[in-house]
Amino acid sequence: MSDLESRPAPDTGRQPSDPVKARVVRALRLSSLFAQVDRPVRDALVDAAALDLVEPDVAIFEQGAPADTLVVIGRGRARVERVNEQGAAFPLSYRGTGDVLGESCLGGVELRTERAVAMDEAEVIRLPIEVLRELCAQHPTLGGAVFALLVARQRETEDRIESMLFRNVGGRLAEFLLHAADRWGVPTPRGVLISAPITHAEIAQVIGSTRETVTLTLGALRKEGVLDAAGRRLIVKDREALTRKR
Repeated sequence: MSDLESRPAPDTGRQPSDPVKARVVRALRLSSLFAQVDRPVRDALVDAAALDLVEPDVAIFEQGAPADTLVVIGRGRARVERVNEQGAAFPLSYRGTGDVLGESCLGGVELRTERAVAMDEAEVIRLPIEVLRELCAQHPTLGGAVFALLVARQRETEDRIESMLFRNVGGRLAEFLLHAADRWGVPTPRGVLISAPITHAEIAQVIGSTRETVTLTLGALRKEGVLDAAGRRLIVKDREALTRKR
């Protein structure tokens, strides 16, 4: 789980009076892909965008559907997963506010190669791929940002393959927790709280293990004082010790 961090860009323009457009503008500013775009580009994106509210456990888009839009998460979290021929799903990554979904469409893929499911109520912005391609051709800065995003996603996949090949379960779990703390971490007096309530079964699927093994390993880390728990959420108490276990 190594999602791009979002960083709002300063903007001197006035907020749109239309509340829907205002929410689209906010989502774009929270996205690292669009935060630095020029005002004309942002306005063109806002005009072309569609905003949806997606309920928890409902698909934002389905695997195999036409890849005709790029999705920006304006609020909430989503799980990206692949469904096999038997109908079983396994998670690929988790995305949150400001992140994009379905970025493979930017590389010319015509059908979705994965499914995205809302983990809680999600506000999503759908941007037509044809509009994005036009804007990328006209504005090299946006084209460069798209290229950087695709490279980052490729690196994320390569890192995961390397981890699966060369790290044991404990090392893969430690790496997962470190990435989760970076992406979802909230500082607390007890340590860094991983705010996303990811289940042991989901962690096991991501790192290529079993729920039982993940539960035992997490229990051992808690006994060592590396981790703590707050309900369904984990707290990283000793990041240095966790890093040594990678």
